[in-house]
Amino acid sequence: MYVMSIKHNEALRKILQQKDKRGYLNRRESSTIEFKEKFSQANMPKYAKIMASFANNIGGYILFGIKDSPRQIIGINKYKFDNISTDKISEFLIEHLNPEIKWDIDTVLSDGKYIGYMYVYQSTNKPIICSVNAGKNEIKSGEIYFRYRGQSRKIYYAELKKIFDEFREKERQIWMSHIEKIAKIGPSNIALIDLLNGDIHFNKMGETKLIMDKALINDLKDKVKFIEEGKFSETGKEPTLKIIGEIQTANVVIPRLDPDKDYPYLQKHLAEKLQLRPYDIQILIWRYKIKNEKKYHIEIKTSNTGKVHKYSKYALIKLREILSNKKNQKNFLVKISKEFQSSRKKK
Repeated sequence: MYVMSIKHNEALRKILQQKDKRGYLNRRESSTIEFKEKFSQANMPKYAKIMASFANNIGGYILFGIKDSPRQIIGINKYKFDNISTDKISEFLIEHLNPEIKWDIDTVLSDGKYIGYMYVYQSTNKPIICSVNAGKNEIKSGEIYFRYRGQSRKIYYAELKKIFDEFREKERQIWMSHIEKIAKIGPSNIALIDLLNGDIHFNKMGETKLIMDKALINDLKDKVKFIEEGKFSETGKEPTLKIIGEIQTANVVIPRLDPDKDYPYLQKHLAEKLQLRPYDIQILIWRYKIKNEKKYHIEIKTSNTGKVHKYSKYALIKLREILSNKKNQKNFLVKISKEFQSSRKKK
């Protein structure tokens, strides 16, 4: 992230140093640049539209501390900008745009004045679509925005077609790559790993072997005790993994999970699904260590400082099963709440 900040600073200083005799910027708003005088959380719908349009094009900067007409650098309060809640921004973007976008936030010093910036990366999962209305018609559910020269607006047919053509070509290349690997290895030798529920599916033809990645073994050795067939755990307490047959070390290609499809829920979404308060979900997640298992939870870094916790359908199922087994749900949650508060006091 530090390297990326340096690259952003270098790029922005070149832009901010291009001035005319009056001290006004020569650069206009463009397909990659938007000027704003200051940041306001209340204007998130406007920023979200711009950010979505950048993500659907080639990425770009929203610069804070610059007047657009005339294009004059006025600067921002660095302390206030540095203390903007990136979590609130991330939550707003996740709730209103789908799939998620990748972005950074920071400041750059130019001629003694600080300029704040939000940089949006070009999305690898286009198109970014608005999923919830917000603001005074700034963004509307179902709309797709694209960055044209100095404007963020609803996408035209030509650009949308290009996005879908690129998507189809990328899918074709992925499938061709998979097919080539399957043909090389042989269909009977292929195994599929479901990273959400931990299942390994393989064709039980002939003599099969379980091949585990060396890095995976190193990660597991501190968490489980390996025992050979015919032996047993001495204490009976440690989690054990029984190994039958031969273990080989190899490089295993792990499929990349899609945070939007595989982990669609924020904490508040779980609360809505289970008809509970967000606080109730928080203490249940704590009590049952939901965040400790990738099957249930992932943490996404959305900027240099912003993080968002997302949960899978398996987390929802687990919480629903826990609650369904409790006769008095209210007393059950009160008890957990007391345990949770007690644990916080001890820290």
